[in-house]
Amino acid sequence: MAYKWPKKAIIIMIIFIILTPLGILATGEAWGEWDISDWPVSNSWKSIASNIASIWNAPLPDYNLPNWESEILPYIGYIISGVIGVVILIFITYIISYLIVKRKE
Repeated sequence: MAYKWPKKAIIIMIIFIILTPLGILATGEAWGEWDISDWPVSNSWKSIASNIASIWNAPLPDYNLPNWESEILPYIGYIISGVIGVVILIFITYIISYLIVKRKE
């Protein structure tokens, strides 16, 4: 039996995806986007963080598509990034839920 998404959940996700470009308008640094060299920790912790960071490269660096830095394109890149993020999270949640249900059977 397929899971039916509540309409309210879908509408809320769409609203959040559309509002994603507001991050471009914000001043200052975004949460979690600090440069490792600016962290107030010892160099050994910075080295560990740098090694861990080298394992993963974001699929859309800076929440944008390559060469989309002008005019309205960054806003569209943010929305595309939001859609990709939501799809990945839904997929991961579905797989985990499937494995949990399968385990209980």
